[in-house]
Amino acid sequence: MSKAELAQQFAQALMLEQTRFIKQQLLAEPNNPYLHQFIHQLYLYSDQISLKDFIQLPALQQVIQKYAFELNLGAGLLEFIGVSAQKIHQLTVNSDTQINQVFSDESFELWLSKIVELDQLRHYIQANLAHNPHINYISLQLANQILESNTPWLDHLRKLKTPHSGIAAQILSFIQDQQQNIELKLEQQLAHALIKQLGQLILLPNLELTEIILQLWHDIKHKTLQEIFSQFQAIDFEEFFVLIYETWRQLRQGEYLQQLILDVAAEFYAYFADYPLQELLQSVGLTEQDLQQEAQRFLPYTLQSLEKQGVLDDILKRLIAPFYYSDSTHQFIAQYMQDQ
Repeated sequence: MSKAELAQQFAQALMLEQTRFIKQQLLAEPNNPYLHQFIHQLYLYSDQISLKDFIQLPALQQVIQKYAFELNLGAGLLEFIGVSAQKIHQLTVNSDTQINQVFSDESFELWLSKIVELDQLRHYIQANLAHNPHINYISLQLANQILESNTPWLDHLRKLKTPHSGIAAQILSFIQDQQQNIELKLEQQLAHALIKQLGQLILLPNLELTEIILQLWHDIKHKTLQEIFSQFQAIDFEEFFVLIYETWRQLRQGEYLQQLILDVAAEFYAYFADYPLQELLQSVGLTEQDLQQEAQRFLPYTLQSLEKQGVLDDILKRLIAPFYYSDSTHQFIAQYMQDQ
């Protein structure tokens, strides 16, 4: 056997032995010391590696562009969203949990105080109410419903069939025409009054507006989720989640939103570029102990599953095989054996 062939066989034997050794270390129990030491070293040296050493801004923006702007959910995941929405509806309509157990008084009052403080926004909304065609349409519809529900005595006259001819027919037709004109004017005036009252409500002094909204909150906060959400069907929940996703798909194609997200990413990168990775982890509340716990929680189970499937050896071999199949490695082994 030539030295070259002997070197190749020796390299193959070393590869198999290294595969066996690494697998033994990875599958060691309990509290895998190999993983523990690996994560410890990563965390230890993360204090010496800054964000800019770890990733460049163009690479970060490319990742954002791919997953935020271009990635679409598959049919299976969309179907899962539908199933989950139905499950959420089922749990909600059978829940005795009260609204204020989900959203506390303190949280509601904090949000309310901040919203009420937005005086400039409230003035802007009030100024645009009368000129918004959608608001005008809704107010007219509401006014029509109010008039119809509060004038049942006119319902007979509205539906009364006009005779074919004669003075009675002319009189009845005239009365109905006038009634329609009067009702139309009343609807328009009522719609205008509703918008005006809404504008005045929006511009109420902060204290008065807060008291009104808090009174409404006190009226509903003890209601259960069952009482509130029993008004909705399971399909409403499903369509709501799908609508959010479809809306996001539309919005993310806009140049403004894309540029906004990329600019925020650039600001984040500029602010934290010189931060060590360890400090970044700590800033979001992650310590080495947290990383160790999560690694021990998930990785051992995954590795054991790969071993049961008989693929762990193949994965490890593929990782280290290029070194042992390399001609330069064979030459090094052959040269080393010759020197000995």
